[in-house]
Amino acid sequence: MDEPTKRKTRVTIKDVAKAADVSIATVSYVLNNAPGHTISEETRKKVLQFANILGYECNVMARYLATGKTNSVAAVVSDVAPLASQYYLKLLTELSRLLTRRNFELRLVDYDDALESDSACDAYITLSRTEREFRAFADTKYVPVIAIDSEFDDFLFYRVNDDYKTMYELARSELNKTKIKLLTFRLPSECLGRAERVFDGVTVVDSLASLGALDPDCGYATVSKLISDNAPSSVAVKHVSASFALKASAAADAAIKAINRVRSSDEDHEIRV
Repeated sequence: MDEPTKRKTRVTIKDVAKAADVSIATVSYVLNNAPGHTISEETRKKVLQFANILGYECNVMARYLATGKTNSVAAVVSDVAPLASQYYLKLLTELSRLLTRRNFELRLVDYDDALESDSACDAYITLSRTEREFRAFADTKYVPVIAIDSEFDDFLFYRVNDDYKTMYELARSELNKTKIKLLTFRLPSECLGRAERVFDGVTVVDSLASLGALDPDCGYATVSKLISDNAPSSVAVKHVSASFALKASAAADAAIKAINRVRSSDEDHEIRV
């Protein structure tokens, strides 16, 4: 094989591993900045050096070295209440679609792992975290952190939450009921507290079986299709079907603004949809 042909041969992750005398898995962990793996600083530097010397083309690494950006956003996830999983899966799917249209990739990272180490991303988006959990996470990060379904006051962070007042008024108008309660999967205590100040009560659903105990004299509003579909036919339930899509759109917009350091007022950081 002549010299010009050699230069055109694409360098693989296997080549980097061989040159650095480490495993392929170790190279993958280093280049992707994967959380949950203990790799010495010496090994990390060696892998990056050989990757650079050999001309390994890693899209994320190349973008980061050239621009300081990875064009990726990390969604911080962990175990959620079983009845919430369908809702958040739809939200993340829509969020990924919207970010892709703006040339950003959505990655999923575990909350506990991301607490211990940074991921190669331009921003984080957390889901359903108490104020204490959110601050414990955000205080360790040097890139923007956007919160979905977290209630707290802090002008530094974008917070995306349901507009409970609009939900309440919509349900009361459509269901023609005097009392309207929020029907929801388990949420952070601060979110439930805010809902209690708007609705005539809050019913947290931990299992579908408990839906049989709903009061037929009350009207209910919920963002969960799973809960709405399984509620007794004798109970009036307003399903706010656009909730997940509106939150995904607001979070995508907030992430792009934060990454690009677009100036915004304190009020702009509190988003209710």
